[in-house]
Amino acid sequence: MNTVNYIPNIPHTLEAFAIAEMYNKGLINSAIYITNQEDSLYQLSSIFQFYIPNLKIIVVPAWNLIPYKKNSPNNLIMAERIKSLYSLTHTHNNTTTPYIIITTTNAVIQKVLPRNIISQIVFKITAQENLPIHYIKNYLITHGYTQYSTIQDIGEFCVNNNTIDIFPITYPNPIRIYLNNDHVESIKTFDCKTQLIHTDSSINEIFIYPTSEIIKQQKNIEQFLKIYKTKANQDKHLLNTIVSKKKYIGEENFLPLFYEEELENIFNYIQDIQLIFSNKIIDQISQYNNKLRSNYKNSLYYQVAPDQLYITLENFYSITKQLKKIIFLTVDELNDVNIDIQNPQCNVTKIKKIPNFKALAVQEQTDVFEIFAQYIKNQHHTYKLLIACHSVETLEYIQSKFATCQIKLNKINNYHEINKTYNIAILQINNSFSTESTIIVTEDDLLGTMPTTSISDIISYTIDLNIGDIVIHKDYGIGKIAKLETIKVLDNYHDFLKIEYYNNDKLFLPVENINLITRYSNQDSNTTLDRLGSTSWQQRKTKLKNHIQKIAKELIKIEAARQLIQGTPFLPNNTYKNFCDEFAYTETTDQLQAIQDIENDLSSGKIMNRLICGDAGFGKTEVALRAAFLVAIKNYQVAVIVPTTLLCKQHFAVFTERFKNFPNIKIQQLSKIVNKHEIKKIKENISCGHTHIIIGTHAILSQDVNFFNLSLVIIDEEQQFGVKQKELLKKIKANVHVLSLSATPIPRTLHMSLCGIKNFSLIKTPPKNRLPVITYTIHYTDNTIKNAIIHEYERGGRTFYVCPQINNIKNINDNLIRLLPDIKIGIVHGQLPSHELENIMNDFLDGKFTVLLTTSIIECGLDIPHANTIIIHNADMFGLAQLYQLKGRVGRSNIKGYAYFILSDNINNISERRLEIIRSIDSINSGFALSLHDMDIRGFGNLIGEEQSGNIKDIGIELYQQMLEEELNTNNQCYKNLHHININININIRIPEHYISDIGLRMNMYKRIGNLRTKEEIDSFHIALIKKFGKLPDEVENLLDIIYIKQLCIPIGIYEIEQVKNIVNFKIHNNVTFPKMVLDYLIHNPLILKIQNNSISMLVNNISSRITKLIIHHLKKITSLL
Repeated sequence: MNTVNYIPNIPHTLEAFAIAEMYNKGLINSAIYITNQEDSLYQLSSIFQFYIPNLKIIVVPAWNLIPYKKNSPNNLIMAERIKSLYSLTHTHNNTTTPYIIITTTNAVIQKVLPRNIISQIVFKITAQENLPIHYIKNYLITHGYTQYSTIQDIGEFCVNNNTIDIFPITYPNPIRIYLNNDHVESIKTFDCKTQLIHTDSSINEIFIYPTSEIIKQQKNIEQFLKIYKTKANQDKHLLNTIVSKKKYIGEENFLPLFYEEELENIFNYIQDIQLIFSNKIIDQISQYNNKLRSNYKNSLYYQVAPDQLYITLENFYSITKQLKKIIFLTVDELNDVNIDIQNPQCNVTKIKKIPNFKALAVQEQTDVFEIFAQYIKNQHHTYKLLIACHSVETLEYIQSKFATCQIKLNKINNYHEINKTYNIAILQINNSFSTESTIIVTEDDLLGTMPTTSISDIISYTIDLNIGDIVIHKDYGIGKIAKLETIKVLDNYHDFLKIEYYNNDKLFLPVENINLITRYSNQDSNTTLDRLGSTSWQQRKTKLKNHIQKIAKELIKIEAARQLIQGTPFLPNNTYKNFCDEFAYTETTDQLQAIQDIENDLSSGKIMNRLICGDAGFGKTEVALRAAFLVAIKNYQVAVIVPTTLLCKQHFAVFTERFKNFPNIKIQQLSKIVNKHEIKKIKENISCGHTHIIIGTHAILSQDVNFFNLSLVIIDEEQQFGVKQKELLKKIKANVHVLSLSATPIPRTLHMSLCGIKNFSLIKTPPKNRLPVITYTIHYTDNTIKNAIIHEYERGGRTFYVCPQINNIKNINDNLIRLLPDIKIGIVHGQLPSHELENIMNDFLDGKFTVLLTTSIIECGLDIPHANTIIIHNADMFGLAQLYQLKGRVGRSNIKGYAYFILSDNINNISERRLEIIRSIDSINSGFALSLHDMDIRGFGNLIGEEQSGNIKDIGIELYQQMLEEELNTNNQCYKNLHHININININIRIPEHYISDIGLRMNMYKRIGNLRTKEEIDSFHIALIKKFGKLPDEVENLLDIIYIKQLCIPIGIYEIEQVKNIVNFKIHNNVTFPKMVLDYLIHNPLILKIQNNSISMLVNNISSRITKLIIHHLKKITSLL
């Protein structure tokens, strides 16, 4: 019977709790819950597991791809779908066990394999059963696994005599199966790196799930060929790849062609179940159906029609009309008023908003735990408390914080265990709320998030310190870090940096003062060290400070002048919102911030001049697209300037695709691949305003290109333009908005951004599922090259082979043909005619070539997701930024990328150092670090009329930026005299080896701690340490306390704290006078505090473990009275 219950006013973040309440009250037995939270399915699963511990939970994700594009879903997602459907074939027959299916809008309308096929394609292997080895091997090949000599990753297998190694797609470790005469002797797990068996790792049975929903058994391939060969616009490469049982990227778009049976939908797998979703889901299904039809219509090759792969909204209504439904009528967020759930049939508990304790703490300048502790003490007669934490580490931290407030938190494992007043658990929810009996508070509402950091902090966090580094001490000049040494001082252990100076003089720097040193730009072993006690450094420092003061004054003038230049404001509206909603991916936090930055810039009425810095594939182009839309939708012109024809072509395709639903915005491209007749017409369109967005190379900068009303210039890969092009750019940039994009900006541009001449946005968060590129720096061998290319080919991908010079290409091509005679190779370089270059690149995109042999022409911005291996021949002949950009061509999707840097036989020291830098920052989001390093070495040239390279090379970018920022923020308390406060207290201060064993990592944790400037930053870093390394030892907590004490000393005027036996003396600057309230406080605590001769003395008795807390208590009180 079709019954519908509507539940109003439930925020989508609390839908899981409302559903759990209905389960717990017996209002639901089994259900399918459709959510729009594509990225949070497994988090939702753990939330349901907490609220309803005995409930069986089945997660069905959607393919993570853009339909009808040449891309494939992640293998793990396909395996999870098969695993869940296989589970449903066994679950729906057992109606006594309640369960919930958690799925998404996109997943529920996507058709699935029929039930009879799902039940056949899962392979169960049991120890002690008889099983021919060739049977296992054949299953693995036909079900998507790839055979190698050794396995490295999931979805791979290898056969060695009577053992088979498999990395099953849903297992955390690879499996080794021992056979003897086709009898399974044992099944064990092993380590992929060492190949050694894990101790006590025997397994009785394993389930192997296919890596794809396309099963390449011969009957399925024949079925595919029978249908596909009758269609027009065939893709020959697809045909050949499928016949050879290889992986074709995008083959899943042809799923129905591989099976005689029609695909089913998820509702075929379930019966007598309730359907739960929010009212927004209906609109999302409709929007997704429209997107499917649009993508299908625009596809170049034959594709399977949407109705064969997906159900329509009408299908959804028809299929589900007999199901009982619960529909949430949602609000986006909790209102200030109470939210009542009024439905007599569902009878869900009332949910209310609770105070924002973090905001209250900031407002009242007090500790958040003190405010919250008082709140729950007042409420404990009415409510029970549950604090929801994201990790064990933060749970233990919060427990310890409440212990200091005399509140014991009871750790529980599920919602049914709430039987005491104060409880805490691992529960990854994002919103705090209260019910009729319980207050549930999230860790985010107590701890907050990491605050925004300054530019100098970003630099400081990016530039590492290591033993042996040349550094500059703010007071003593250039020295060398000799070691990190633990010294016993008055029965306490304290870490010091031992810094060597001229003539083997030594300085021992307490780690809490590590902010006094910065890395020197010149790390040459012959660098002249300063002499302790000499005035040389102070003289150089004074001279540099005078230079920086001049720069600061000029920067302030520049900013004031910029504020006077009026620009046309471009405000976001509903049309812009629709454009943003069409973005196919989920934006990262940094990407959203960069978008907000450009929205603010363009709507301000001032001229924008902003640099977006982010690694390849981090989403800079989408930021540029939104900026372009805001301008073009108002009928103003946008120029997108790129360094190469290939990138021009790619951007034209991307812009055309993103703007396809906004036909009033005309987009054209201008480069050498456009014929002369078209170029003339395009220039006419630009001059009369018919073209809104023009994408081109430096051809845009020609004198005969006259814009009608140019308002925005977007410069992509800014570092690629030469001096001549930049001079031309200056002529068109006077009164237009400018947005520059770069992964590795040149030093001058980077410095202009760091000091404020350009505004700066850093996209440092990688897209979801992005993996670091695995980098090998090796000498050439035939086997290395052959295996790298075959490994990529076997997984359906393509390879770039890059050489530094065109005259290398013939020899390398001949060698590749010798090694891999069956592999097709395409060749491109800058001397090819433009039409030939375009044709070869199109063929490579279409998969007609396995290897693209090329020069560095491909380094700029090209996005070919299926190419995930790059081999760089004579890598030492390329520049630092070039190598990084080239490496950024691979690993741009959810597939692991590989980069092979092949070294010359006669590599020199400079080149070796360059490659060492690439290795040392071999992680996601390293382009910014590389640019800083380049700036440190090269300086940044003429900035405001005076050459500054010598200054920056004298001290390094880190100290230079700190001094400049301090000068620009002379009125900011955070920047005042923090490094001049000396603290000598009899406590342990160090990071023990058992907490962080790696000395380099310890050094950099000291550096991060030394640069913390506010209590909020200290608390956030405290949490970060706990999450990364576990509960803080007392010595580390002491260190953080010392940094906080330094911060509290600044407004009071304390310059030194020293403990002598049981007395702690606070020395105060001569010019400080205290208001009456402070004096009253000191007078009313005579047994503890005394004031005399510009100092305050504090008595401490047998409280060495709490001495920092006592100091903090009194300093906070004094600060509050100022």
